[in-house]
Amino acid sequence: MEVGPPADPCGGVPMNGWAAGFRNWAVSLAATAASTYALDACASAAGICLVASGLLADFGHSFVTAFLVMSYALWGLGLRASVQMNWTLLATTGISTNVLSKAAYDVARRRTSNRRTLRLAAAAGYIGTEVAKEAPYYSAALAAAAFSNSITSTEALIFLGGTNLGAALYEYGLARLTRAFLRRVAAGRPDPAPPGHGRITSRLLPHRRTGRDRHQCVPRRRDTPTPETT
Repeated sequence: MEVGPPADPCGGVPMNGWAAGFRNWAVSLAATAASTYALDACASAAGICLVASGLLADFGHSFVTAFLVMSYALWGLGLRASVQMNWTLLATTGISTNVLSKAAYDVARRRTSNRRTLRLAAAAGYIGTEVAKEAPYYSAALAAAAFSNSITSTEALIFLGGTNLGAALYEYGLARLTRAFLRRVAAGRPDPAPPGHGRITSRLLPHRRTGRDRHQCVPRRRDTPTPETT
């Protein structure tokens, strides 16, 4: 499956042109900076609050370790939702909330038009960035446990689990906000799209299927008058 100007009226056309490309990069850089700050604040606050609350203080090391593993599973679910919506955002507008994901997508797009390859490149850039963001939390937790007498190794694990929960909530919330943004843009954009703009359609936005509405993108038909018989 290839990415490019679609043959049917339901496809998504990526933005093109120097001006649109510059704008996409500027918006992506600003969104990445804001996203990084918001994620760090949310994750750190969740970790600190969980340790300060003492909810897990009476549990042993084995239980806290299991909690940490569970928190990573929840973080993975939130990250999955965010990665999916980031791909939809990239494919329809050329903008991303993760600049490394956009860079990987743009580099891959210069070499291939295969949709699967582009999606994997965008996902790799996004996930790689989010995994790298875990390093400061581990460094802080290990340093605090090693050099501070008031913080134990169990509390360090609780802090890490709390940051994962905060990150999971943030990623899920970001996915919801991205979805709402795309639907708002799609609702306010005329069809067909103006030159130089991508067309955002229901086919690119994931949604639930029901028996009444399968959410299939069907080309519009123009009603033609029936010729009168004489």
